[in-house]
Amino acid sequence: MYIEGKARIKDSGKAFLNPKAKVSRDLSVAYVSHLAKRDSALLDSTAATGIRGIRYALESKARDLTLLEINRAAHKALKANLLLNKVKAKAINESIQEFANSGNGRFDFIDLDPFGGITPYIYDLMKVSGDGTRLMVTATDTAVLCGADSKACMKLYDSKPIHNELCHEGGMRVMIGYIARVAAQFDMGIDVELSVSYMHYMRAFMRLKAGASAAYASLEKMGYLRYCDACRNREAELGFLPRNSDCSNCGGRMAPYGRMWLGDLKDQKLVDSLCRKTKDDERKGEAFKLLELIKSELDERFYYHIPTMTKRYKLGSVSPYLVAKRLEEAGYSTSLTHMKGSAIKTGAGLGEVVKMLKSN
Repeated sequence: MYIEGKARIKDSGKAFLNPKAKVSRDLSVAYVSHLAKRDSALLDSTAATGIRGIRYALESKARDLTLLEINRAAHKALKANLLLNKVKAKAINESIQEFANSGNGRFDFIDLDPFGGITPYIYDLMKVSGDGTRLMVTATDTAVLCGADSKACMKLYDSKPIHNELCHEGGMRVMIGYIARVAAQFDMGIDVELSVSYMHYMRAFMRLKAGASAAYASLEKMGYLRYCDACRNREAELGFLPRNSDCSNCGGRMAPYGRMWLGDLKDQKLVDSLCRKTKDDERKGEAFKLLELIKSELDERFYYHIPTMTKRYKLGSVSPYLVAKRLEEAGYSTSLTHMKGSAIKTGAGLGEVVKMLKSN
């Protein structure tokens, strides 16, 4: 018997259950618990053992639950776990595509946590979404999003990924950008409320906004990351097409990556609320620590990975805490980032960062 939160799950071996994804589920339960009402309709589109849906039922106000599971054996295990936890929910043995094209209504919350990438599912999930729907989307194809398989990313996400120290944030922005483009086809825009890059997955929480103007507003937050391999300079550029431009720091040629989402990666007020919600819950200890780091993180576009910078400029090791302190003393807002250890986010440009690295 596997116990997590208020859920008890009998692991029959017929459905996939990953204990390492507990932090992701803790964050998701806190998110839904904070936002759901008693009449909220929630769809867990990749239910497996049912652990997410069962926790939503037991730990939030959401009561109108639908759990999809395409595998017959896993669906049987799912129904057994619903009975074990005395949770009332619709347990449906269909694919996302079958369900979304069967005339089902709109959902207030939709959870997608597939094995692998998200691209086969987002278009169909938009058919059961509407104004105000909140999407919780996980991608585990991080090798694709982070550029280890660049061709696959261009094929699936229609984006050129970056494969270096910036790949974690780059991959997150590629994933969110894909969702924004698909949502726009349904005359919907997105507001990103929380983004998490953790272990082997990326997860984004967002609210859909109906209307052509909202769709256009989201598309206007799309663009490119331009990166200079020579000096490690980076620039974010909004727009439909990238410019061929020289590096403002060293004069070298900057390579473009994207298109990708260049808007905010979190809603600060919501993250503050989630931190308060998880602070005193010992069961969500690791999730709270992660949220606290995200809470303090500047929503600047792309971080500086200090070991990469010191190696490029042939310097000795420098603590990222020390670099952050020096930048703050110089008047620049600076923070650590949850996306990569030993990295900082700051409003300072490359020249100022390098200056602080070289300071005695």
